[in-house]
Amino acid sequence: MPRIKLNAMRIKSLKAGSRSVEYFEEGRTPGNGAFGIRVSPKGKRVWFLMYDNEAGARTRFTLGDYPQLSLKDASKKANKAMDKINNGQDPQAQKQTFKKAPTMTELWEEYQKALARRNKPKAPATIREEKRRWEKVIQPNLGSTKVVSVKRPRIAALLNEVADTAPVSANRLHSLLSVMFKTALDLGWLEVHPMYMMSKPGGQEVSRKRYLEDKEIKIIWPYLDKLQPNSRDILKLILLTAQRPGEIMAMKWEDLNLDEAVWRLTENKTDSTHLVPLSDPVIQIIKARKKGQGYTEKQMWMTEAEFVFPSRYNKTKGAKTEHSTSTKNARNKVKQDSSISGWTSHDLRRTARTIMSRLKIKQHVRERVLNHSQGGVVGVYDQFDYLSEKRNALDKLAREIYRIVG
Repeated sequence: MPRIKLNAMRIKSLKAGSRSVEYFEEGRTPGNGAFGIRVSPKGKRVWFLMYDNEAGARTRFTLGDYPQLSLKDASKKANKAMDKINNGQDPQAQKQTFKKAPTMTELWEEYQKALARRNKPKAPATIREEKRRWEKVIQPNLGSTKVVSVKRPRIAALLNEVADTAPVSANRLHSLLSVMFKTALDLGWLEVHPMYMMSKPGGQEVSRKRYLEDKEIKIIWPYLDKLQPNSRDILKLILLTAQRPGEIMAMKWEDLNLDEAVWRLTENKTDSTHLVPLSDPVIQIIKARKKGQGYTEKQMWMTEAEFVFPSRYNKTKGAKTEHSTSTKNARNKVKQDSSISGWTSHDLRRTARTIMSRLKIKQHVRERVLNHSQGGVVGVYDQFDYLSEKRNALDKLAREIYRIVG
């Protein structure tokens, strides 16, 4: 255990031996620990500090490698560590605790367990969106990071990066991270929420009011027929059934009863069984899909799939055959070709709702068709399915749309 005068020249001159050798700083004041450098047989030099912990056990605390950490900086780091030790803190114990601290990936797993315990689970569509944000944004950027190390500036930088191109998506990401860190608080992994009072990066969201006027519907309808089968029929069915785009894209054959003209929608935003009557035009579209009418030879596999709108997107990368999840590219093509812009797939649902209002369909029936949650006493006690009323409403809607498009 040689003691030497530590300086840059002396450190460079230290030779590697057949075994590791530790050199301690000469003349260090008692009570300030033993500061030194360890030289391995391969010549690697590592700064360290030796001290007695509260239990009286001799403890080694690694400060860093030389020359990445200079003598001056290593000495400062040793002195700061001794200040903590003299104040009752053990840096080596803290280092071990940090090493065992949970990561953001572990927090995601705990968050999923918390969701499973909820009395009222989140809607399947919401769960899918949260999973997508985790896999596409949070996991690649923060997955391996310790939860206690995720500080406010890093969160803000990630949110702002998303907000630059997708403000609304950034707001949803803000909400997901916020509830995840709430889970960390509940588990005792954090003392303070890192996003406390953090504003949503996308700003205040203005409720959309866009809907398609009759003349716009008439213009875009022929362009829908030029799309690929999935996008073509999904967009038509949103307008004809007034259902949520995500729920239509996830439609399964097993949930359809074409003889009774009913779609039994069990996975939806309100987490209740929703019966959707199918008008004649909708039945025709669905039957044509089952027969593969208009499909290319390479598309015929879709007639045997589990989903009505199946997709093999990215299957070559390991993804399983699932259902369509977006019509963005198709909508952009229709907007460009038709010159009717500024609308989304959800705006088609709003258009259907607006047309039903114009047809003087009663409000409570319109709300049942859209499967909006019924709050208060109505939601608890009125369990009538309104199937006949909904069928009449959707038949009127389909007739009006086909009148508009000629």
